Amino acid sequence: MEELVKMVKNDSTKWNDIENILNDLKVQIRYTSLSLLDVNAETNSVNADLLQSLNQAISDLYDFSVKMLKKVAFTASVPSTSPSWNTGTLVFSVVITNVGNGYNPSNGIFTAPTNGNYVFFVNVQSYGTKIICVDIVLNGSTKVRTMAFNNIGSGDSYDAGPNLVVLTLQKGDSVWVRYYAGKGYFTDGYMTTFSGFLI
Repeated sequence: MEELVKMVKNDSTKWNDIENILNDLKVQIRYTSLSLLDVNAETNSVNADLLQSLNQAISDLYDFSVKMLKKVAFTASVPSTSPSWNTGTLVFSVVITNVGNGYNPSNGIFTAPTNGNYVFFVNVQSYGTKIICVDIVLNGSTKVRTMAFNNIGSGDSYDAGPNLVVLTLQKGDSVWVRYYAGKGYFTDGYMTTFSGFLI
């Protein structure tokens, strides 16, 4: 081995060739390192784009899921005619629709299951020639009023008193229909109704 080293050292041409080869290898290693750094940067860029796309897809899926979970709508009616009702909350105990279970048919109160803008509609049908007025109330505060008014001299009877309101609710807010004036209501095939839905 020592003799081989001596031979190489003695032969300067070979030594120079080896040095040149080593220098070329160093340059190639540098270029390879730089190329690997470029590949790494490109990979990081692609990964960042993929991660951003994945995050957007997850966000879109979450928004869709929340929308699906937020579906809220109800319609309820009174079970029968009452010629004498004249106080308190009008309880619509016959549930036709109750998506989201916000409406309670035992007490007539809708409780918002989520924040949002809601539309509420009430129709109260008067009993015969009687007058009836009701309010849609939010947390005890009157928002709109409706009146079924019969002009006795004209022969009108069983008139409708509809009204609609859009309300911005917070989760837990309560909306119901409350007596204001008059007496009685009529229903035949669910004419006196209370409805609401999230928009």
